[in-house]
Amino acid sequence: MMVKALDKLVAAALLAIAPQAVMAAEPAPKLALSPFWEELTGPDFIKALKAADGLCILPMGSVEKFGPSGPMGTNLIMARAIAEQAARREYAIIFPAYYVAQTADVANHQGTISYSADLQFQMLRETVSEMARNGCRKILLSNGHSSNMGLIQWFIQSNMALPQPYQVYAAYPASPRFSPPTPETLKLPAVMQPSHPDADGHGGEERIALLMAVRPDLMHPERGHDEPAEKEGAVHLPVPHGVLIGTARYIEAPTSYIGDASGATAKRGKALLDYATDRLVQILQALKADQRSAKDLQDFAEQRRHPR
Repeated sequence: MMVKALDKLVAAALLAIAPQAVMAAEPAPKLALSPFWEELTGPDFIKALKAADGLCILPMGSVEKFGPSGPMGTNLIMARAIAEQAARREYAIIFPAYYVAQTADVANHQGTISYSADLQFQMLRETVSEMARNGCRKILLSNGHSSNMGLIQWFIQSNMALPQPYQVYAAYPASPRFSPPTPETLKLPAVMQPSHPDADGHGGEERIALLMAVRPDLMHPERGHDEPAEKEGAVHLPVPHGVLIGTARYIEAPTSYIGDASGATAKRGKALLDYATDRLVQILQALKADQRSAKDLQDFAEQRRHPR
């Protein structure tokens, strides 16, 4: 519910910024303080907390096979790139690389790092606790791996059991799915659209293009036809619609490749990156202005102890 509410909070702003998101952005001014936690000195970390109004970002990615064109850390690199671009416009502290992700359903592919569900939850709890202990009062889980959403929602709701001196938010700032086309994506500028309707998907054109705008040295769109790929939604599961099954990804994407990365371009990737960055900037601004959520959490915790 919190994720949906946050999405609604920025939806109107996104409609307004979509046309500008595809324009060449002005070079970001050099910051006196790095947004990266690990690059700050002790004294600078104290200054950074003040400059960020206590807002810290935990970009959550994954390490998994990403088709023939993208590196294992595609989602991790993307999540951190979006966070960096946004934090250079609306300052926040970015936590170091975090790849403890829900990847159990793709652990059959070599190179995937897959931790147990217990460790995933424990690591997220300990990491958020450490961020708070070091002065972060508003913590945004900026997700770059869709399979993390169940873990994140579970974590946020479990965090309501006890009153905390900090607030946890979550968002998925990456661009929406373009394959198959939706009314939402069809309204976006042409430069953001895929080269053909079935090009996007896991390991497909959208994510590969975005990283070509960030780390072109790691991307290989020329290998886009080196492995067999499926079309998004083309493979039907052996269970009725709406029934969950653990092997869904294994059935839908045997090679962990959906779409066609061969048409990926840095031009499209830059437009997608700008869109996601604008979205995250809007979110950061909204969270800095949020004065209600912390009180609501305290009130909820009190009522939980003494139900009415």
